[in-house]
Amino acid sequence: MSSDFDTLTAELDLWADAGRVAAFWWRDDDAVAPTPALDRLLGLSGSFGIEIGVAVIPAPASDGLAEAMARHSGAVPLQHGYAHKNHGAPGAPAVECGGARPVGEVMQELKAGAARMRALFGARFEDVLAAPWNHIDPPVLERLAGSGFRSASAYGPRAAMRSEGLVVANAHIDPMNWRERRFAGTEKALAGIVGELRARRAGASDPDEPVGLLTHHLDHDAAFWDFLERFFAATRAHEAAHWLTLGEAFAPETQA
Repeated sequence: MSSDFDTLTAELDLWADAGRVAAFWWRDDDAVAPTPALDRLLGLSGSFGIEIGVAVIPAPASDGLAEAMARHSGAVPLQHGYAHKNHGAPGAPAVECGGARPVGEVMQELKAGAARMRALFGARFEDVLAAPWNHIDPPVLERLAGSGFRSASAYGPRAAMRSEGLVVANAHIDPMNWRERRFAGTEKALAGIVGELRARRAGASDPDEPVGLLTHHLDHDAAFWDFLERFFAATRAHEAAHWLTLGEAFAPETQA
């Protein structure tokens, strides 16, 4: 492993010295159809034996996507909202799971999305909502469990998304530079990952919360794909790093 991963290795060494193991999980957003990028994503998951939660946009999702994912047991379908359409007020942050419309309307749309997910994936879909733009308005969040969703995923510390009956597994690292729509760079990506690990080790954040990696296969450039391969290789080779299955990431007993 090249020296630019030394900071990650050093942090994981400290976890090992403390007799602890850092937990990671992986989510990828915006799947709608089989593409070469999706094939590469699923191949990477298979090569390293890391399960991936593939967040599927239900409204435009094709039957071909379900067929492609069916060939990969490590690809777990998550519901990515409904149509990935912004309903935020003018000037406000983008949001589909909420926004400037009645909560009942949002819930009806999400239920329709869940029905489409079940039609595509059958029992492989386990009623997990991964929010477009990583945001769920509180009134929507409070109604998810009562509307058939058992789990949700957005971004940041899960403590901010407490809701009775709902298991939360969030993403914490997004290595994209969205302003320029390219990979943010190895140094920045690793700084974010190491920062999350250090905060957990020091008790500055929930020490038991898995670190969630967020990717967007349709937007990856060559540098991003290369980083993922090296990151997975580095963590797979270290005794103090463990990649969770989706079942483990969304297990009720993981919630503090």
